[in-house]
Amino acid sequence: MPHLVIEHSADISKKSVKNLEQEIQNLMQAHEGNFDADQCKCRSFALGKYLVGRIDQSSASFIHITLKALSGRSIEIRKSLSDKIATFTKQFFLDLKLPTRRCDISVDIVEMERDTYTKIRIET
Repeated sequence: MPHLVIEHSADISKKSVKNLEQEIQNLMQAHEGNFDADQCKCRSFALGKYLVGRIDQSSASFIHITLKALSGRSIEIRKSLSDKIATFTKQFFLDLKLPTRRCDISVDIVEMERDTYTKIRIET
């Protein structure tokens, strides 16, 4: 039951972020650790006013990816997936040719505690 949350600068299009979500799901599915991409809930947030360090939106773009996954995977598996997502995202956005000279990319894989995570599905 992973949750993929992408926060990004507003100069990155919704379409590009949607494509990125799908590619990250593909990376998750192919990676060891039983990340179930079919159950992944994706959401993204575009931000128009921000600082990257001390640089504002006129000169810098950013993307921060948080993948929340149920606990139980080793640090090595999570680190490997984090590195793969970051490397893929770097190339993905180099291909976009953003108007800013700088784009900071960060990835964080966060464990959700199995003992306290609850999921309910309603189908009508």
